[in-house]
Amino acid sequence: MDITKKNFIEQLPSIRETIRNATFFAIDCEFTGLASDRTILPFDTPEEVYLKMVENSPQYIIIQFGLCAFRVEPPEAGQTAGQTAEAKEGGEDDKEQGKDTEPRVSYKCYNFYCYPKGRTNVFSCQGESMRFLADNGFDFNRLFREGLSYANEIDEQRYRADLKERQASRAATILAAAEEESNDEEPKTAAGELPTDAIPVPFELQQQVDDTAASIEEFLQSDRSELIVGKCNAFQRKLIYQMIEQRFQRKVSTSTVSLESNQKAIKVERKRTYEEEQALDDQRRERENEDLQMSIGMSLVLQELSKARKFIIGHNMLLDLFYVLRQFFKPLPADYQEFKKITKECFPLLLDTKYLCTNAEIKEHVNSSVLAHVYDAVSRAPFSIPTVHPELPDHQYSVDDEKKHEAGYDAYLTGLCFLGLASKFKADLLHLHKDTTLRHYMNRIFITRLNDVNYIYLNGKEPAQTREHIFYITFPDAWRTSDIQSKFKPFGSVYVCWVDSTSAFVSLHNRVAASSVLKTIGYHAGFKVYSFAQFTQMKLQRPAAKRGRIGSSSPVAGAPAGVRHAQPVDQPGGQEEKGQKEGQQIGRAAGASGKRKGTTDEEPPTKPTAAEADTTGDNGNVDRDGGGGGGGWKTVKKARKTFADNNDW
Repeated sequence: MDITKKNFIEQLPSIRETIRNATFFAIDCEFTGLASDRTILPFDTPEEVYLKMVENSPQYIIIQFGLCAFRVEPPEAGQTAGQTAEAKEGGEDDKEQGKDTEPRVSYKCYNFYCYPKGRTNVFSCQGESMRFLADNGFDFNRLFREGLSYANEIDEQRYRADLKERQASRAATILAAAEEESNDEEPKTAAGELPTDAIPVPFELQQQVDDTAASIEEFLQSDRSELIVGKCNAFQRKLIYQMIEQRFQRKVSTSTVSLESNQKAIKVERKRTYEEEQALDDQRRERENEDLQMSIGMSLVLQELSKARKFIIGHNMLLDLFYVLRQFFKPLPADYQEFKKITKECFPLLLDTKYLCTNAEIKEHVNSSVLAHVYDAVSRAPFSIPTVHPELPDHQYSVDDEKKHEAGYDAYLTGLCFLGLASKFKADLLHLHKDTTLRHYMNRIFITRLNDVNYIYLNGKEPAQTREHIFYITFPDAWRTSDIQSKFKPFGSVYVCWVDSTSAFVSLHNRVAASSVLKTIGYHAGFKVYSFAQFTQMKLQRPAAKRGRIGSSSPVAGAPAGVRHAQPVDQPGGQEEKGQKEGQQIGRAAGASGKRKGTTDEEPPTKPTAAEADTTGDNGNVDRDGGGGGGGWKTVKKARKTFADNNDW
């Protein structure tokens, strides 16, 4: 079901009830742009990846949020009385009896359109992402006209405080007027006399104020029920209110109304009793509270989802999580551990099916982690997707009627993929958080492109990795993969990961040989080799890194203490000034957004051939399905195809 501002208030109670009754959820989002991963290197730590995302993420927003709520009931709760009686009579075969012993799974899907309200809200768009959505049938007219507003925690607190203050002030005014009337007190100012704090009426507006006063006098002599005073700006209305309070405070009541042209006007009526004023104020409060709900909008749904404290499934969900927290909850912190804390507070039980696909038993049968490919794989043995039933026709999707890149459909497909993957472990769908196998994948959020620790672990620290066998090298532009391999041939087989046209990482399979690389590798003009510890130190010399905005200041396993600057193998002495310049050069390479050899999300280089390229990586795209079990990079000799669903492990 599509949810927009037209049906949000009507559907909100049902949405809240659905969330409370659900067993687990699947989510998916569509964005106006993707946080750049071009600065992410294959041996970055998860902390470095997070900090780079914060640094390189413009104000892209979620414009469509898909929520699929799955409800699992025990077998006996899913059977009708007729089915039970029929089973007792022995009219069912073994297969049907087996189905009766399975839990009953039902679902309801929602597809929310999100669009910021007000003139002060500004967001960014990425041209390629918008074109991609348009090519897949995204309804931008509906988004702009009917999209739900939202508010983070700070904005919501301000909205509520402002409304509370306005309502309290209005109630005090109504009560004071009633007490003054009951005490039969004289007006504080005599007719024609201005209060001391009155706003002086400019000469050019005096005639308008006098004409309005005459119109009110005429209205009081007539039998009309109301008088509309329009064609006024905010300052003119303030002057008229001031005049009415001074001349007619015991004769008329006023309120602000909106005309068909969306202009504000003053409605003048004969003086109401205190009870009538209260009844009118109650109606106004109800409208204001409804307007407040519309202003907070989509955030109310996410708050309810957070309060549920239930299992939430996503596929390659790092960006979804990143944008959801920033857009609907609070600004993302610069501190990595604080990010983990906030995430756990909002969503304590998360599972990323992209990371679940790295399980050895699953990977044997699922050779591509693209969402559609995962579904194709789990639709066959040894997996089994249980039958799922839509609770209402308006909330259903079907894999026979694909709606790829509609957030609600992708959330539904993510849920089906999870059910299929969980069947491999015979997981108890009624108690997912207690499953011993799934527990190893819970709260681990997959990170594309990383080679070793390719996830963020929200429950604690990620495992430390030694990097003594990894080297950063710079070389002439004419070099190919074979030239690099020949230099490292004495140390056994290597994995080459290109950074750009003149730099790469080299990882030794024989880690024992790592200690002799810097001592024995041959010299070549323009060729330099740095240990990973040296590379890390030079990267941290970048100004942005010193500000804590790029890279991680945490120690790297295997990094020697006190490294001041790197000394490449062809530099016998390595002066400090020279080391700093080389550090700046490495910093530029680490953050390069130009072409890189070996990255399929960039325009591939032409120098390495397909035979020379390492093929352990995958293709990243806007569907956020780039990255396999190893998260490595590969070189392919073909033109860049952004957003193509062709990535493999």
